[in-house]
Amino acid sequence: MLMKTEKPFVLALIAVIGPQRELGANNNLLWHISEDLRHFKALTMGHTIIMGRKTFESLGKPLPGRKNVVLSRSGLSLEQALVQEKAQAEEQAEVFVVGGAEVYRQAMNLADRLYITHVQAPLPEGGADVFFPEIDPLVWQETARDDQPRGATFPYPFSFVTYERRPE
Repeated sequence: MLMKTEKPFVLALIAVIGPQRELGANNNLLWHISEDLRHFKALTMGHTIIMGRKTFESLGKPLPGRKNVVLSRSGLSLEQALVQEKAQAEEQAEVFVVGGAEVYRQAMNLADRLYITHVQAPLPEGGADVFFPEIDPLVWQETARDDQPRGATFPYPFSFVTYERRPE
């Protein structure tokens, strides 16, 4: 198993979640917030993004301006992807895990940083069927927060929050 200290880069998870850690339904995001999409693009542009096969299929194509690494049960694993990135890390400061729920679960114990958009909005009809792992305050410390009362077209509050792993 690749340990946190063996990585020459920061492993960051990035997600948009609801109050109960709701992440998505039917292989789609629950909310589409233009400010969150711009935030995601600004953080991940020029970096490697790691995602599961279902997340990749939901995107429909590789995200431009980023190295897209797709994991699958029968192909590349998270462990293999991180070893590859370690070997290829030149000046890459961060590698991002962008979903889905199972990949987040696998990566949570290896992650150094979380970029979470916390949404305070009702769930779409049908609710959520996948959830983000628990963000344990004994493990994760909030280091930055940008609260938004609403978006340009999204009528509910949301916050961009950065968490750093607490020193052990």
